[in-house]
Amino acid sequence: MDIKLFCEGIKLEPAAAQQVYAYHMEDETYEAHKQHFYVDYGSFFESVKQTVSYRKLLLYLLVRFGVDAYAEYRIRGISDEVYYDTFSDIHIWCTVCVREYGEYGIEEYNWLQEHVQLRLFRLGRLQFQPIAFDRELVVNGRKIVKNQIVCNVHIPSGEPLTPQGVEKSLELARAFFRGVTPVYVCHSWLLYPKLTEVLSATSNILQFQTLFNIYDVDLESKEAEQRIFNKVNANPSEYDELTSLQRSAKAYLVAGHPLGSGFGIIL
Repeated sequence: MDIKLFCEGIKLEPAAAQQVYAYHMEDETYEAHKQHFYVDYGSFFESVKQTVSYRKLLLYLLVRFGVDAYAEYRIRGISDEVYYDTFSDIHIWCTVCVREYGEYGIEEYNWLQEHVQLRLFRLGRLQFQPIAFDRELVVNGRKIVKNQIVCNVHIPSGEPLTPQGVEKSLELARAFFRGVTPVYVCHSWLLYPKLTEVLSATSNILQFQTLFNIYDVDLESKEAEQRIFNKVNANPSEYDELTSLQRSAKAYLVAGHPLGSGFGIIL
C-alpha cells in the first residue's frame, strides 16, 4: 500500500490528495510522530495542535497511519473493500474541515484514531466498534451485563440510510465479529423518539429507529442540530430552511421542543 493508492481508494478529493502528495516530511520525523501516537495518542494530538496548520499536518499523518495499517489488515485477512470503506472516513471529515475551516485537513482527529488502531470498521453502510457496555440492562427478558462486549453502531454521513443497506451491514457484522455476541448499541440523534413528530412515517430514519429498543434519551444533546444544519445556534429561528428536513426540524425547535438523542439496542 502507498499514499497514492490509499488516497484513490478512500476517494479523497483530488485537491486534498495533491496536498498530501506534496507534503514533505523526513522519515525520521514521521517515525517519531508515529511512535508518539501509539504510545500516547492524547499527548500526540495536543503536541500536533501546537504546530502551524495542524489540520493539514493531521491529514497527512492520518493518511500515512492508514497506509501503515494495511499490513495489519492483511495479517488479519480483512478485505481491501473493508479497509478502504473504513478509512473513507478521512475523506468525509476532510470535507467537513473544508466546510468549517476553509482548508483541506482534519479536525475530527480523536475520532479517526479509532480507525487507525483497528478498533472500528465500516461494513457496508454502517460502522461497528466493539466496546464494553456501560450498564446493566434487561430488554425483552434478556439481560445485558455491565462491561459485556457489544458492537457500537455509527452512521457515517454521505449515503441514504436505506433499510436494505442497514440489514446488509448487520449481516456483515455478524460474520465479521465472530467472537462477539451479536448485540448492537447506538447513541444517535436518529434514535430520538420524538422524531416521529418531525419526520414522515416512511422516512429511512424512522425505519432505522424501529430496529432498536430505545432505553434512554439525552434531551441536552445538540447532535441533531449539528447534523441537520451543520452548526448549532442558540436561536433556532436563524437556521436555514434549504431542505424539507431542515424546515421540519426548524419549526419543531422554534415551537420550543428539544431535538435530543436516543440510546438504543438490538438483540
